[in-house]
Amino acid sequence: MGDDPERTDVLTTDGIQHDSDERKAVRGATVQRILVPLDLSPLGEAKLPIAEAQARAFGAELYLLHVLPVNAIDPSGAVSTHEAHARTYLDNVASRQRADGLTTNAFIRSGPVASTILDAAREREIDLIVLGSNPRVGLPRAFLGSVADEVVRQAECAVLLVRPNLTLVADAPIRSFDNDAARMGPLSQRTVGLRPVELSRIIGSVGRAHTLGTDFRPIRRTREDDQRYGRVYAAMESAQSLPPIELYKLGFGYYVLDGNHRVAAAHALGYDEIDSEVTEFIALGDTEGQRLFAERRAFERTTGLMRVEASLSSSYGRLLELVYDDCARRPDTDTRECARLWYQSIFRPAARHMRQHTMAEHFPGERSADIFLRVADFRKQVIGETGLAVDWPAAIDMFAESIGARQPRRGTILPLLGRGDSHT
Repeated sequence: MGDDPERTDVLTTDGIQHDSDERKAVRGATVQRILVPLDLSPLGEAKLPIAEAQARAFGAELYLLHVLPVNAIDPSGAVSTHEAHARTYLDNVASRQRADGLTTNAFIRSGPVASTILDAAREREIDLIVLGSNPRVGLPRAFLGSVADEVVRQAECAVLLVRPNLTLVADAPIRSFDNDAARMGPLSQRTVGLRPVELSRIIGSVGRAHTLGTDFRPIRRTREDDQRYGRVYAAMESAQSLPPIELYKLGFGYYVLDGNHRVAAAHALGYDEIDSEVTEFIALGDTEGQRLFAERRAFERTTGLMRVEASLSSSYGRLLELVYDDCARRPDTDTRECARLWYQSIFRPAARHMRQHTMAEHFPGERSADIFLRVADFRKQVIGETGLAVDWPAAIDMFAESIGARQPRRGTILPLLGRGDSHT
């Protein structure tokens, strides 16, 4: 393949490099969907400009995929730090691509890497997979790397191999806001204000990514730092009031501007979330991202709910309708209290149940709130057709079965059907 890091190779399922005439035939084929598996490393980014060029040439959609280790998605519905890193990275890449005029979907799966890529390609009817080749210069073609080799040999579509740029620097232990912001291009800054933030979604630092470990403590510690951390830890352990930390938000993830010691102590003490002053950044050219932010903020101001996140701007108006429908059952309760009860009794349990079914695998780019609306439509249809009162757990199980989603690995919730009224 030569030593040029920018050179690409088109291979078909037999894994053999073809001559120029055959390459032209591949280029001349209809390419509507391009799958780009990403491993979150700088080396893996070498394929992005190539994939984007192919998408522009063919007018194709891009599908960004990250494969988590087997069973890495918590069946309880909690978001792991690994998953938060992946979602943040994919969000940032997808936002920049949309700002550049590309149609991009991003999704996460867990399982063996090669077979998961192949399954995703078949299910999405992918026409071209853009994959990284083995970065070890000098190895013969027979040793593409186990993942690349398996994908090339078994894929039912064309595979484009891109050799990574070996001069790229290694990742920092945590994500760098500066690097991720640069990846997104020009950004607009919006003040979001005080809210609780899940610790697992705090995945990086503003300006200190290369000096902090994954526990948000300095890699090279000083006595002064240890003493300061000890004071913060003791204060939080005794439930003393401390100022909120300051975070920047990009896509799914948050980056610490001020409060690394408090984040480190919160992790050590087993906190699930921490009060934070949040500033959000959105790619200037991502009009859907800007619209989504405006709709989400309007929803939050009306309901007081800060943890309902959708990826489609149209979802928030429909979610508000569901909140109002539930409020109609509580005429003496104000809107914000109704919304809180709706979130606690309906939305939050439903979101966790949907994650147990890994429904997001079937709807690339959508988040729990978007998929919840799909379940709501399905539930309404079933109630209309059968006259039965279908509760939300039952509706989720039935919807999961209808789309072929996997069953929860543990704690399966059985469908409950009956006559009478129910939440809508």
